[in-house]
Amino acid sequence: MKRRIIYIIILTVLFTIVYLNAYYKLEYNISLFDQFQNSSKLTNEEKEWLQSRESLIFGSDQLSPPLRYVDMESKQYKGLVVDYVRLLSVELKTKIKFKPMAWHTALETLAKGETDFADMFPSPERAKVYNFTKPIYFLRGVILIPIENNDIANYSDLAEKKVAVPKGDYAVEFLNNGVDGIEFNLTSDIQHAIQLLNEKKVDAVVGDEPVIIYFMDKMKVNRKYKIPKEPMYEKDVVFGVPKSKQLLLSIFNKAILSLDKRMAMSKIHQKWFGISTLLTKENRTEKYWLIVVVFLTAFSLVFYLLYSWNTLLKKEVNRRTEELNISRNDLQITFNGLTHLMIVLNKDLQILNINKAFTSFQKKSRQEILGSHFYMYAIFQNWDKDDCIVKKTLQDGNTRRMEFRFESRIYEINTFPLRDNNQQVQKVLVMVKDVTEVKISERELLFANKMSAIGQLATGVAHEIKNPLGLIRNYNYILKKDKSKNLDKCNEAHNAIDLAVEKASKTINNLLNFTSISDNRYETVKMRDLLNNILSLEYKIMNRNNITHEITCDNGLECILNVDSLRHILLNIISNAVDAMPDGGHLYLSCILSTNILEIICKDTGIGIKPEHLEDIFNPFFTTKSRDSGTGLGLYIVYNEIKKLDGEIEVKSESGKGTSFKMQIPLREEMI
Repeated sequence: MKRRIIYIIILTVLFTIVYLNAYYKLEYNISLFDQFQNSSKLTNEEKEWLQSRESLIFGSDQLSPPLRYVDMESKQYKGLVVDYVRLLSVELKTKIKFKPMAWHTALETLAKGETDFADMFPSPERAKVYNFTKPIYFLRGVILIPIENNDIANYSDLAEKKVAVPKGDYAVEFLNNGVDGIEFNLTSDIQHAIQLLNEKKVDAVVGDEPVIIYFMDKMKVNRKYKIPKEPMYEKDVVFGVPKSKQLLLSIFNKAILSLDKRMAMSKIHQKWFGISTLLTKENRTEKYWLIVVVFLTAFSLVFYLLYSWNTLLKKEVNRRTEELNISRNDLQITFNGLTHLMIVLNKDLQILNINKAFTSFQKKSRQEILGSHFYMYAIFQNWDKDDCIVKKTLQDGNTRRMEFRFESRIYEINTFPLRDNNQQVQKVLVMVKDVTEVKISERELLFANKMSAIGQLATGVAHEIKNPLGLIRNYNYILKKDKSKNLDKCNEAHNAIDLAVEKASKTINNLLNFTSISDNRYETVKMRDLLNNILSLEYKIMNRNNITHEITCDNGLECILNVDSLRHILLNIISNAVDAMPDGGHLYLSCILSTNILEIICKDTGIGIKPEHLEDIFNPFFTTKSRDSGTGLGLYIVYNEIKKLDGEIEVKSESGKGTSFKMQIPLREEMI
């Protein structure tokens, strides 16, 4: 299959190259190879050659209107070719001087190198003296005969005839190579040749078609003479350049190609001849056949491609069918190898497929279970049938997750929609796994981290307990020593002892709150009180390190949250912020309720986090502190607790300037 496609691609590329080559031949009269070869800009050597010349000299015929001639009234050198040479001068940014003369003199002058170039028909004889550029225009050589002459229909009929032709004209070379016995009368120009025909001194005149037509109109002899339908020749005209100026040939070829792309000659042709085709090729037939060839080739390639595709498709279908059967067997083996309970249900909640783990769990065979109803098994019977996540997944196609208890174990169930080719949910995959041990490990890990955090707070908290105990001891001593039993002094001592006991009790209760294992209980919490409560545990360290703080939180802001989880999140974040400011700083806490999102921001002016560490701070056991100062679990547990609350946490930090944690926790309607 791949090999055939490669062959087709190669054939297509080759066909495209051939087509483009043919197109360039028809459109620009240049092959694709020449296009690439001559389309580049002038080289430094070519530019230097032009700059070394004050100007180039174009020497050509002075009496061949409308191609090139000297206007007798204005004395200006004009003509279609002259206009083209002027455009060539602009293209090359080089001055070109015109030197009109008799045609045979122009050829001799060019051969001597006294002029730089002239337009001409290329021929083997001329190739001995000149180099030829790419074609610049198209020209026909024709015969002019009396209108009553029916003996001359083409150039072969000129044998043994007297023919007038300008001296040096290509027609002489052409006729000498194809016709014998012609007696040539060489003239200075076409006008003189037609005069000889008028005087009946010659039988015919030969020359360039547009020049002969011009003088027929000027001399008003259109009714006396005619041009046979069949021309002598149709050839491209080029610039001839002396052999000694090889570099000029390359320069001209690049300029000619550039002018051809801008259709310069066609525009000049329209100026002189209107819609006439005297100097342009009629390529309609060639273009038509080119289109036919392109169509037939493309059709053949498409037919071959479809035939090959159809043949290979059959083989591919058979191969894929076999692979599908193997894949189905492999998938069932993998399905059976999973330790989780796997169940595939249809829209009626009938069991379509199960794995071995489920048959072992139910202690039934596969045949007994397939086709039975989902709710008939004890593990699923206590579910709320109206709020079943399996039904919801079948309805909206969203995956869902839920935890439930069964026989003293905790299970997690995940549902995944199975869609058909139209993306409609037809089945649902139910995966049930026992997460009891995972939950126990999570709680133990959380508790261990809490105890580690409490250990770090021990120094400050001990001071908060020792102060009330000292007060109690002092006032108790006063009561014992006061024999007079002064009532006011006793009341003062009792009140001081009560306040000290209350303060110590409050501190101890805070510690107990943090050491308790998390659960999923939700309760109402005043956010400002919670923040103050946590800051009180850090008060001693903050005071010792000269850390100030600021809280932005509405006094009346209350939310229904998992308080224990949120307390642990904030304790880790605030504790890290305090540790990041050993030389003092400012701690900013903000708590805002927007719509159903609780946003908490903790910002410090501490040492910050290095950029290379930002991606790792939520990884377990990653810490930049010493082993005695941190476990590397604090932010890991913060991240997991935030995710359990379906929240998001974002951190921004700049080394040496501080760190900001932004937490967003979504609240259900009943929590707001």
